Amino acid sequence: MGQRIAERGSVPARERSPGAARGSLGSALPLALGGMLGAGLFAAIAPATLAAGPLVLLALPLVLLAVACCALASAHQSASYRGPGAAYACIRARLGVLPARFGASTALAGQVAALGAVAGVLVEHAMPGVPRPVAAAIVLFAVLASTAGLRIRGAAAWVWLLLPVGVVVLVVAVCFAIEPPPAAAAGEPASDGAIGLTGAAGVLFFGFLGFERLTAPAEERDRHRGAVVKWGVIISAALAGGLVSLLLWALLHQLGPARLALSGQPVLDALDAAAGGALRPVVGTAIGLALFPVLLGVLESLRSTALAVQRDQDLPAALGRLSRAGTPYLLDLCAGIAAAVVALLVEPVAAMAFASCCLLVHHALANAAARVLLAEDQVWRMRAACLGMGLAVIMAMSMPVHAMLGTLVVVIAGPLLAGLVSRRWS
Repeated sequence: MGQRIAERGSVPARERSPGAARGSLGSALPLALGGMLGAGLFAAIAPATLAAGPLVLLALPLVLLAVACCALASAHQSASYRGPGAAYACIRARLGVLPARFGASTALAGQVAALGAVAGVLVEHAMPGVPRPVAAAIVLFAVLASTAGLRIRGAAAWVWLLLPVGVVVLVVAVCFAIEPPPAAAAGEPASDGAIGLTGAAGVLFFGFLGFERLTAPAEERDRHRGAVVKWGVIISAALAGGLVSLLLWALLHQLGPARLALSGQPVLDALDAAAGGALRPVVGTAIGLALFPVLLGVLESLRSTALAVQRDQDLPAALGRLSRAGTPYLLDLCAGIAAAVVALLVEPVAAMAFASCCLLVHHALANAAARVLLAEDQVWRMRAACLGMGLAVIMAMSMPVHAMLGTLVVVIAGPLLAGLVSRRWS
């Protein structure tokens, strides 16, 4: 059965059309950076510091290594399995139906939780004090805009990317302009050693998601040549890693590890500590505006995986119905309602931890499938997939207990629901 799926899902080299691939690095970078410079940049730093203490900066190389391995696996899967859900298609073809259902369930649950988390962070920074239903309304608005065909590409994407970059530059300048007050007697949060570092890396991994929009696009018009994808991922990861490092360094300098670990809004709290409270409305609004395209990007990734699952009949056929804009409006609506519920009921940091844990499990399975796919390729590529799988598993197992338990529920319930829908268990 696996062989039949592989024959249906993969695209032989002679049938591919490289002429359709684009070669502009300028159009490739916003695809990846648009997802990476999201809620994780502004909200993942505090929980990561809570896990690793003053050693949190050491978690960044671990995250970047995991991102590099996952992006490499994703690019190879996309080259063999064109269309929506390349990672899911590769898992199903190379590992079987049950692992594919595990991968699809964790991917979809993680992306729904990510939508809710991003909306929550957006509201906390841009509209502090408003009730939670506003975050749910923003999710639904973003879904309706995307369903209607809104896509932020080209020059508009570059302009939007200037917002998070500008925020980081401004916050770093303010934090280092004024010396922080002496540290309180409470001291620094203790690090849990290696477990703390891997847990911090797992949380920070959320801030680097989005590379699959470049490595495995669902639409051919977003596909780029191999060299452009490689350099796009390298440059995007380097820029995102540099911005996270700068912001983390500045926040540690101004707030200290203890205050940073307990901060609900570390960027805004650092402005207050550095006598820059007058900048709060400007910075908060800029963060809110910067996060809106991230909602659209997360929905694109969710849509890609869900359509692939629906075509394998593990989701109801009605979800594949298209609107006049060519988008699956029922699928988008269901995802938007689920994400709105998350935004209503779950704190953004908790939703972000759950989303990161789910997506780490998904990428562990995707790397395992890529390892089989690359078995006859260059040895270093196969080993990179093995390393990515191991890192993803270690980081997922180091996440907070509530995130791991929630992911376990998804891993159990997702395949059961898929079996009920498709009436097939293998």
